[in-house]
Amino acid sequence: MEFKDYYKTLGVSKTASEKEIKQAYRKLARENHPDVKKGDRGAEVKFREINEAYEVLSDAEKRQKYDQLGMYWSQPQGGPRGGGQWSGAQGFDFQDLGDLFGGAGGGSGFSSFFEHFFGGQMGGGGRGRGRGPQKPPESEAEIEVSLEEAIQGSSRTLTLDQREACPQCQGSGLTDQGICPACRGQGQLRRPQTLEVKIPAGVKDGSKIRLREHNLVLVMRLKPDPVYEVKGHDLHREVPVPVYTAVLGGKVNFRTPRGQVDLKIPPRTHGGRQFRLTGQGLPRMKGEPAGDLYARVKIDVPGDLSSEEIELIERWKALRNGN
Repeated sequence: MEFKDYYKTLGVSKTASEKEIKQAYRKLARENHPDVKKGDRGAEVKFREINEAYEVLSDAEKRQKYDQLGMYWSQPQGGPRGGGQWSGAQGFDFQDLGDLFGGAGGGSGFSSFFEHFFGGQMGGGGRGRGRGPQKPPESEAEIEVSLEEAIQGSSRTLTLDQREACPQCQGSGLTDQGICPACRGQGQLRRPQTLEVKIPAGVKDGSKIRLREHNLVLVMRLKPDPVYEVKGHDLHREVPVPVYTAVLGGKVNFRTPRGQVDLKIPPRTHGGRQFRLTGQGLPRMKGEPAGDLYARVKIDVPGDLSSEEIELIERWKALRNGN
């Protein structure tokens, strides 16, 4: 087994601080990145060596073992065992790169390259496991649902780009000749797939449906409703009530997402009064009671009053004022 001087690879001293090691790594990674030096086989090798060195020296525990045991630092009990050599950069945590090439969502190609270049998927600070097929990280997709769908449930036919491990490089992003030409170092290929998804009654904004067989999480987004305001599992709305009904009492009929209802209005009901219709809100999952519907009275003043109606109102006003 050949000894690899990781300090020499990064061009730092054995007493270098964590900050100095990271700075040296960033500088060398920029200079030797395969997307910068396309077609340069030497740069690819150098890039792997840089990442391997940084993976060890940036980890305090690994660095201590390396300083103490040298070339045998990664072997059980500090000694050689078996014929395999440590895989080094395939276990590198790319999250340490930070904003080296414009952040995780920069869209420049660097981020996704880093994500898959060594050993498949690297999600959340985990370690790669060699060059075998790696399961892609769980993907998320948002679906807009109407209020009626949230209450009654529905089904959707979705066409999604599913990610799968590249069969040519088996998810590693590399072949014996360098960067995989099929996936261009991504380690994954995208395949369109049509899914029939059942949206159960009781979903609300932010609810998640996990499709394990597709490694996918669907996040429900409730569409704004022109009539109803959603608060948790409760619904709130205004209900227009004619003036005479508010004064004399009666019933008003209005449509809810569950169907038509009659709301009993007591005599002398003022504007803004709120009525609670139990169980008329959003259903809950797991058989729990549904939310409620809160109907807020809005006094409806007609705009086409006849002269006789205006005269009656004037007389009413006079009576109220004692004239």
